[in-house]
Amino acid sequence: MQNHKKAIQVLGINGSPRQNGNSRYLMSCFMEEMKTLGHDTQVLDAVKLKINSCIGCSNCETKGVCIFKDDFTNIFLPAVIKADILVISSPIYFYAFPAALKALIDRIQVLWSRKYRLKMDDFKDRKRKGVLLAVGATRGKDLFDGLKLTARYFFDAADIQYKADLCYRGIDEKGEMEKHPTIHEDITNLVQTLVS
Repeated sequence: MQNHKKAIQVLGINGSPRQNGNSRYLMSCFMEEMKTLGHDTQVLDAVKLKINSCIGCSNCETKGVCIFKDDFTNIFLPAVIKADILVISSPIYFYAFPAALKALIDRIQVLWSRKYRLKMDDFKDRKRKGVLLAVGATRGKDLFDGLKLTARYFFDAADIQYKADLCYRGIDEKGEMEKHPTIHEDITNLVQTLVS
């Protein structure tokens, strides 16, 4: 009898507005490795989604749903709920996420409210994992601290355990990530850790 393992559902969120940029390359390497292992992948580009910014109306805190019916509600949120592994890939913009990605992150308040305010158990003890892939032009010691902290709380709101990150300093010009000497080994090792 054959052992058929269920394919892992992997969702990628591209935060970069730049086509064919370095963080997009990181995401494509990660997803290719997942596909090679037979897992189901989906990538959403934050800049292509039509979403409203959170207005702090508190509807999600009392009713458990967002007032907006947009790409966040119709595309992004269902994909996040379905995912077993969620990976965010992003460049650094002023020590933070780019605006389109940050708007998505802010809207995850609906899951935070369901989990912490309304005590809803949307994920029924599913063991979901989160990963951050990031690049930044400077070499500052604290360059990725803001992203890591924001990612940690985003993952927590979605009932996802922040498992790992790969962050690369001194990467700015298009194509630099492709020339990085350890990128493929780093991605392979990361994926193996996540699926084992």
